[in-house]
Amino acid sequence: MGIAEPGRMSADAFLDWLARQSERHELVDGFPVRLMAGAKQSHNVVTTNLVVVLAPSAKASGCRTTSSDTAVRTGSHSIRFPDVVVDCGPPDPSAREAANPTVVVEVASPGTSVVDLTDKLDEYRRHAAIRVIVLVEPDIVSVKVYRRIDAERWAVERYDTLDATIPVPEIDTAIAVADVYDTLEPAPAPRLRLVGGSQPGG
Repeated sequence: MGIAEPGRMSADAFLDWLARQSERHELVDGFPVRLMAGAKQSHNVVTTNLVVVLAPSAKASGCRTTSSDTAVRTGSHSIRFPDVVVDCGPPDPSAREAANPTVVVEVASPGTSVVDLTDKLDEYRRHAAIRVIVLVEPDIVSVKVYRRIDAERWAVERYDTLDATIPVPEIDTAIAVADVYDTLEPAPAPRLRLVGGSQPGG
């Protein structure tokens, strides 16, 4: 006999349900969605690099930096697990979710980029506490940063060279793009080319 799929549940019910599961899930519009296992090494290296880079300044600012298993409640029926979270809420060793997720990072994996750039991004931007969203492509030099201006507006920044530096004044630090890709050999970001017409300056 097959195991019945859980019905639609609240974020609180999901966290209770998740504690009894052997596989990782997110909650999307009330329904558990199993997360893919077996990320590539480049994904894991970038995630670890960012934790190493962010943790000291986050700690100095009274925040904590975690990866993968810290839940971010993006709605009454939605729970996401960013690859990296800087939580600036009150410390609580028994907490299952970030109280004040100030910075969230998503590192792209095959098949996840579209979701990360649409559904997750929309949810993170609606979260009142999140001030910086970082999206990283692990195999090419490409980092996109969404930075909150006010309750409704976000600035978008792109970093596609290893000598660039990403300011993160929200936790009084900066990220060297070279450190994001430390020990990896990412390809250069692709450049746009005109097709069927003259090249710029031609």
